[in-house]
Amino acid sequence: MTGKKLSVITISITTFDEQGRLDEDAYRKHMCRLRDGGVSVYVGGSGSGEGYSLTPEENARILAIAVEELKGKTGIYADGVEPRNAKEMISFMRRVENSNVDAVRIMPLDPGHGSKPNVAELEKYHCAVIESTAAPLILTSHDSAGYILPIDLIERLANRYPHVCAINYGGKDTTYLAELIKRMNSRLVVHCAGCTNGLATLTLGGHGFMGNEGNLAPALAHSVITAFESNDRDRLRAAFGKLMSLAMIVQRYGGSSLRGLKPALNAFGLPGGPLREPRLPLDAAEVQKMVNAIIELQIPELAGLPKR
Repeated sequence: MTGKKLSVITISITTFDEQGRLDEDAYRKHMCRLRDGGVSVYVGGSGSGEGYSLTPEENARILAIAVEELKGKTGIYADGVEPRNAKEMISFMRRVENSNVDAVRIMPLDPGHGSKPNVAELEKYHCAVIESTAAPLILTSHDSAGYILPIDLIERLANRYPHVCAINYGGKDTTYLAELIKRMNSRLVVHCAGCTNGLATLTLGGHGFMGNEGNLAPALAHSVITAFESNDRDRLRAAFGKLMSLAMIVQRYGGSSLRGLKPALNAFGLPGGPLREPRLPLDAAEVQKMVNAIIELQIPELAGLPKR
């Protein structure tokens, strides 16, 4: 990670054209917009980035574009998809470790069919992946996998492997979050997944939050950090309130918020493009209802943009 300063990490979309091909020009423009908005970026994520639909060649290309536009200007991190075993995650590490990103995220182990790994299996998986590379690594404890990592395990991994530099926590248990930050924030950069626990993370001594809302309003997401740093309570309340409202609007359509997020980007004339199967588009009435709700938020960076 790029130091222990506070930050927002946006899990970037991946832009495609109407034929379903990677739209490199749109992706480059999107990276520049995220950079200029002040957020760090995850590339190729399994949710917002439609990572499961990407070929290794496409993944390599979006990483190359992101590094060209972001390296040295904001944080740039390689994301991936949940693997069935350590071999799959190690293969991903080998593909991206020389991409010149700032760090690579280790995705949660998913053996499939609802089976949850036990602590010994989780430790063996993480040790195998971590030992396969010298790249800076980010751990993930996310209840979307059906479980979270025991904090004792996180602590053992962090103490054993110096190139483990961060942890992302995606869950609703603020007591777990508080204990994670208390025990690990002097060693790891700690971000929560999603903006919901963003203020709790910052207040408890963590380093920020992640989410996909920054794809549409990166400056708004970043303003939460700057307002917190300056102890401007009124500006913090206004910025975080708008960000939470935006999250509620786009998340109501599900699909890692992509069903709402990409149509919203398109509606405001921003790089978005179509979804890849199996995701299906919203109908025109749903898009218009969503756009009207976003306009009511009066987000400055969206004011004056063309509405399609």
